[in-house]
Amino acid sequence: MSYRSKTLVALSSLVAMTLTACAIGDGGGAGASGSENGGGEETIEIGLVQEARPDVEPWSLAWHNAVQEMMAEDSGIEVTETFEAYDATRAEPVIRQLLEGGADVMALSSFVLTDVAKTVATEYPDVPMVLTSFGEPQQPNLSLATASYLEIGYATCWLLTKLSDDGRIGYVGAQEAPFEVESLEGCELGASAANPAAEVTVVNSNSFTDVQANREQVQALLDQGITEIFLGSGTEDAVGGLRLCEQNQAHCATWGGDARMWAPTASVLTVILDWSLVLEDLVEQARTGDLEAEVFNLTFGNDGLQVTDFDSTDAVSPELQAEFQQVIEGLASEEITLPESTVHPGFR
Repeated sequence: MSYRSKTLVALSSLVAMTLTACAIGDGGGAGASGSENGGGEETIEIGLVQEARPDVEPWSLAWHNAVQEMMAEDSGIEVTETFEAYDATRAEPVIRQLLEGGADVMALSSFVLTDVAKTVATEYPDVPMVLTSFGEPQQPNLSLATASYLEIGYATCWLLTKLSDDGRIGYVGAQEAPFEVESLEGCELGASAANPAAEVTVVNSNSFTDVQANREQVQALLDQGITEIFLGSGTEDAVGGLRLCEQNQAHCATWGGDARMWAPTASVLTVILDWSLVLEDLVEQARTGDLEAEVFNLTFGNDGLQVTDFDSTDAVSPELQAEFQQVIEGLASEEITLPESTVHPGFR
C-alpha cells in the first residue's frame, strides 16, 4: 500500500503552475481518483488550498499537520496541497485544476475564497468541500469550519497572566479581523480570571503577512517591560514576533500549528487546531456519497482544540500545569461560561 503527498504552487500568472509529486511507499505513480488502495478501500484525493507554506505560518502548519497525520493513518488518502494562494484571483484556477484532476474532497483554508467556494461548490455538487469562514453552509456540499476563538483567547491569556510578574501581558493582532476581535475578548476574560488586576496591552501589525511589522510591535511591548505576549493573528506576521521572543527569552504564545518550530523555548503555549476532525467527516461523505453541508466549530470539548505540552520550557511549573489543565477541562465541559460568539452566533 502507498500514499503520496503532492505540492501544487500557485504562481503570479494564473496559468503558470508547478506541480511536484512526492511518492511514499512502493508506488510512485499517480493513482486515479476514486480508485481502490491495496486494502480494498476507496482512495480519496483531498485538495487543500493553503494561504502559505507550513514553515512560514502557524495557521497553514495546522492544516498541513492534519492531512499528514490522516495519510499516515489511512493509506487510502492522498493529498494535493497548494500554497501562496492568498487571494481568490490566484487561487481559483488552482482550485479548478484540482477539481478537474479528480479531487474527491476540497478544503479551502481562507475566508477570502468565499465567493469562489460558493461558485465551484455549485458546479461540483458531488464533491464535499469545506471553507474556513462564518455564516451558513451551502447545501449539499459546502461546509463551513471555524474555531472557538473565545476559548483560544481565554486559555492563552489565562496562562500568560499567571506567568506575568506584574499582571501585564501583550496582545499583538494584525488587522482587527472578526476572529481577532473575538480572541481578544476571550483573552481579556482569561486574563481577568487569572488576575483581577491584569492589564492587556493591545497592538497591531496591520498586516497578516508582514513579519517585520509584527516584530516591531513585539519589540514595543518588550520595551515597556511586557514579556508575556499573545501573537493573536496566527498568520505569517506572527513568525517575526515569535523569533524575537526567542531572542529575548520572553514568554510568547499563539494558535494554529506548534509555534516551537520558530520559538523552541520562548513558545510556552500553542493552542493547536486539529482540522482532521473536519476532514475525516468529509472523507467519509466522499466515500459514502451521502453529502450534507455542516458547520464545524473546533473547541476543547470536541478535541478540535488542543494544547501543546510543556516539555520545551521550564517556565510553567508542575503546579501551574495542573491548574492550567483544570482551566482546559472547565472550557471543555463549559463549566467556564463564555459569552455567545458574535461572529458565529450559537457557538462558543
